[in-house]
Amino acid sequence: MDLRVFFQTFINGISLSLIYVLFALGLTLIMGIFDVCNFAYGEFVMVAGFVAYLLIGKWGLPYILAPIAAMVIVSLLGIVFEKGIFYPMRNRGGLEPALATFGASGALQTIALLIFGGNPKGVPPLINGKVKLFGSIFFSMNRLPIIIGSLFMISLLFIFVQRTKVGLAIRAVQQDQEAAALQGINIGNMRMVVWVVASCLAAAAGILLAPISYVDPFMGSGLLLKGFAVVIMGGMGSIPGALLGGFILGLVDSFGQTYLGTASYMFAFAFIILVLIIRPQGILGKR
Repeated sequence: MDLRVFFQTFINGISLSLIYVLFALGLTLIMGIFDVCNFAYGEFVMVAGFVAYLLIGKWGLPYILAPIAAMVIVSLLGIVFEKGIFYPMRNRGGLEPALATFGASGALQTIALLIFGGNPKGVPPLINGKVKLFGSIFFSMNRLPIIIGSLFMISLLFIFVQRTKVGLAIRAVQQDQEAAALQGINIGNMRMVVWVVASCLAAAAGILLAPISYVDPFMGSGLLLKGFAVVIMGGMGSIPGALLGGFILGLVDSFGQTYLGTASYMFAFAFIILVLIIRPQGILGKR
């Protein structure tokens, strides 16, 4: 086995895993509070990717502006979804809001296609070059912002959920909305906070993914499928499960692409199916 290829694949897998984790954490928050699938969540990442393309790739503005602008714009999009889709349908079954988000996904893709066209767009990395670690082993510096940025966002989320009153209120709403309301928690405000937090996670995933991938109107579709796979594999509604599932799928996906080529996609989902056969509720899910 070529140690250089193995190590580079491992680094790529870690950075890919962290992007999956960010995306899956946002999905987990939405599904935990609203008990419905948001099929347009991948387009939140796509919007952030095009923000990065415009600000950095096309206009040459400082890199720091991209995540700030992306989080603001995607958060506003999340609020539109809450006010325009989820709140009006709050008393209906989960199928109708899910179908509405599916339609919104197609609408966002079409809008992006009309504005930017179908050709993939490139975003320059924040850091270029390689650092020699030992022997013929190098670390690609374009992966460093992904690792640092993702760990920063994940840490902020865990501090927010575990250490703040708002985070405690969100956990209470996730467990039992009626009981939380009886305790004086404003459910409407918590729903809005969840949308903003989940939107910021999607925006971060889009900004970090753009320099190592291409930005196009359909970039969120494949990510959405893998995000759902991570959530289901880790355990529905489990934040630690989303964290663990993201790392597993990212590493399996990265090593599969390197050593199996085109069969990697099938291998990754075959692995997920095996996990669910052994543990149907997910790795850290509750029965």
